[in-house]
Amino acid sequence: MMKVVFLLMSLILLTGCVEQKIIDDINIMSAVGYDARDDGEVKGTIVIPVYKADKSISNESFMSVAKVSKEINRQSQMKSADPLENGGIEVVLFGKEFAERGVFEITDTFERDAGIGSRLYLAVVDGNADEILEKNLGNLGTGAYLNTLFEHNMRHRELPQSNLHLFMYSYYSKVKDPFLPYVKLTGNKVKIIGIALFNGDRAVDYLNDKDMFFFKALMENFRNGAYTFKVGKDYVTTYNITMKRKFQIEDTLTQPKVKLHVKLEAHIREFSGKTLAPKVIDQAGKSLEEQINKRSEELLNRFRDKGIDPIGIGTLAKTQTKKFDPEKWNEVYPNATFEVSSKVLITETGVIE
Repeated sequence: MMKVVFLLMSLILLTGCVEQKIIDDINIMSAVGYDARDDGEVKGTIVIPVYKADKSISNESFMSVAKVSKEINRQSQMKSADPLENGGIEVVLFGKEFAERGVFEITDTFERDAGIGSRLYLAVVDGNADEILEKNLGNLGTGAYLNTLFEHNMRHRELPQSNLHLFMYSYYSKVKDPFLPYVKLTGNKVKIIGIALFNGDRAVDYLNDKDMFFFKALMENFRNGAYTFKVGKDYVTTYNITMKRKFQIEDTLTQPKVKLHVKLEAHIREFSGKTLAPKVIDQAGKSLEEQINKRSEELLNRFRDKGIDPIGIGTLAKTQTKKFDPEKWNEVYPNATFEVSSKVLITETGVIE
């Protein structure tokens, strides 16, 4: 009994040591953006949701310019009637020019902040981040809108998994490079238009939306998703895709030969032709196999020639090689060759002709 009383008293004392913050007395950041300026300074935009009496939500933004990112937060605090708290940040956006200069100062700051979750979404904007953060997007505020956009497209569409933790893991890896979603403001919506590829902490190349399906096929096994492609003069839309891939790497530290086999199962949702006969379904499967093989090899060669490895071929090589040497791998990676094969199985059709 005495132990129980002692425990309860300890909890009460510990609770009293924690700084109490009333939700109505603070401003909780939901999204932050960073843009480069010609004078070398950084423009920061902070967004907070504003809850109205009619239960609708709008945004209030704070903009500051400084030499370093930490100064942006301090200046923004001076403009806010209530303390700005960063524990609710859901998304960080980097303007394209800023991302090409390097984002490590920002990502390192967020990673070290215990109040910020490692699953924080990051993205690069085609243009400036403030163009997006100045808008009132979605019904739950801009931060929640962007968070839902990324989460949905990672779970159900062609966007590979990406967040602060994964970005920093790839950044510190000796044999893998980071990538982030690449987005653009179109009217009052934000569209994912591709993938921003990084060398270290600098964005160096961009994939368009047509490459995303094949990029995700290289990156991870996944379910769901959809893809439309041409068969002869007609178009086929597949959905409910299940994809598995398997890498095999030979002569790892001398003349790497990377072999990838992709197995894909899908349903046909829509066919633009007159009749979806078994022969057409067979042609569709073979056509998709050819596209997977060709486009995947093109991407792998493109990454190699750019001197980057967003797929993590080096990480896979490490798991398949005894006494793996990262420095030696980086020396021979520019000479790597790639061979992709695939097997497509269309199991069912639910077609609108």
